[in-house]
Amino acid sequence: MRKTILVRNAFSLAILAGACIASAQSAWTTVVNNSSVMPGTNTTFNSYNQPSVNAFGDVVFRARSKGGNGGEPTHGIYLRDMLRRTQTVRIFDRSSAVPQPDNTGATFTEFPSFPRIDLLSPTLATRGTSKPVWNYQLADGSDTKTGTSGVYVVRNGTPLTAASQLGAVPGYSRFQVPGENVALKFDQFPGAPAITGNLLVFKGNYTDESLSKTGVYFRDFTARKGLDPIQRIADTSTLIPNRRSGSAQAFGATAPPSAAFGLAVFTAWDDEDTPTMGGIYRAPLRANPALTTIVGIGSQVPGETSGVTFKNFGENLSFDGRFLAFWGSWGTEQRDVTLPCPTDGNKDLIAYCNSLYPGGVTTMSVPKHQGIFVYDSITRRITPLAQSPTNFDDFLYWVFSGKPPGTGGSESEDGEPARWRSSAFNAVSGRLFSFQAIFKAHKDKGLVDGIYHVDGPSRPSITTILDTTMSGQTVDRSAPAGSTITALGIEREGLRVGWLAITASMLNPETSESWGGIYIKYLP
Repeated sequence: MRKTILVRNAFSLAILAGACIASAQSAWTTVVNNSSVMPGTNTTFNSYNQPSVNAFGDVVFRARSKGGNGGEPTHGIYLRDMLRRTQTVRIFDRSSAVPQPDNTGATFTEFPSFPRIDLLSPTLATRGTSKPVWNYQLADGSDTKTGTSGVYVVRNGTPLTAASQLGAVPGYSRFQVPGENVALKFDQFPGAPAITGNLLVFKGNYTDESLSKTGVYFRDFTARKGLDPIQRIADTSTLIPNRRSGSAQAFGATAPPSAAFGLAVFTAWDDEDTPTMGGIYRAPLRANPALTTIVGIGSQVPGETSGVTFKNFGENLSFDGRFLAFWGSWGTEQRDVTLPCPTDGNKDLIAYCNSLYPGGVTTMSVPKHQGIFVYDSITRRITPLAQSPTNFDDFLYWVFSGKPPGTGGSESEDGEPARWRSSAFNAVSGRLFSFQAIFKAHKDKGLVDGIYHVDGPSRPSITTILDTTMSGQTVDRSAPAGSTITALGIEREGLRVGWLAITASMLNPETSESWGGIYIKYLP
């Protein structure tokens, strides 16, 4: 039955791909750039996070303007239909009211992660923060306020609250942590929540008797007239499926999930910092789902000598219901990378980084042997796409993020302390009998960053989509003359049924004239 469903899904996507080719563009097309006016304002876009795209070319993204003349910059979530080339639509910004429940009239203050979109519809999901949305009386008669973070969806043009911190508030049990003996609320929703159909799939952190816990959950936000509760996929009470014989080890950490066609995938470990057990898991989105281990710590690395096994996996998983792209590492050898503290963005975060690392620079060790892989759920085969040091220097990108001590935190705050974090970026899109994948990588001793493409699974060869040696006008004719690409961005839903959506920044080093935007092309 599972294989039948996967084959049907693959066939459906192949039909969609054929339908899109005739009207899709093969050259880069601008979604928005620094000359585009933000909807509802008289300011232009200035800064962009990586976009997500669905099978029909709908692009959803987070973006900002510059401040100026004492005004605050505009931050928001936006959508543009690139198949029909419609105008950019504002989904939420800092002036938007938080969807119900909200009895305080709260508006959004920030959107801490990139938004995601359903594969087969324009239904989208995003995190949002605000001032407290709910004022109510405690049992002792005193007033209290709660609800400063949640996950919000837009379906058929209607904004909805799909997950919230109101789980301990009377009347809102649908938002409480499942599987606990008392009504507990979620403290935070780290990472970017995923969406498939009417199902929101997300990571949640909570506190139980002063113990910090975490898990992966889903909720049907339309069932029972919107009253269906959150359901657990796995949490820190779940035994690791591929644990060592005789072990009773439960998950110690989980990563934000990805989802498609009623299935979720996620990475989890016994210990996130020094894992000895764990892997990548798949679960059907139904009550009390059984977990399937796709690949585990200790599994053979394909293409390597027998006995060479995976040591760790990345958080960012790209999944289309059949194919899964992931980062993995193996071996004990390490190499050092130099990390400068950020120079723009949150001032408290910049100051805290520089206080930790005098001179504003530190060194981190990364695995020498790492790579990008694609797993096929039908054949159960893992195809290696690229690895270091054979093809590239490495695939990890670092950011200093989190909550500095004694502050309100940064835009990307997940309620966790500020520190260096690394991620690998990849995406996969299935065809009927094959797939195409993209990934980011460093090469030439870190002097070149690029986005690279592979057709698989037979004899995958690597081609360059864009890199930092290329002219800015390669991707945007409006880029300054003489500019080169300085930065590129992709996310796990940046490649869908041939649509590739990216961010790019450009700079003319002689005039210091900069440019940037979000761009899309179709890869047949």
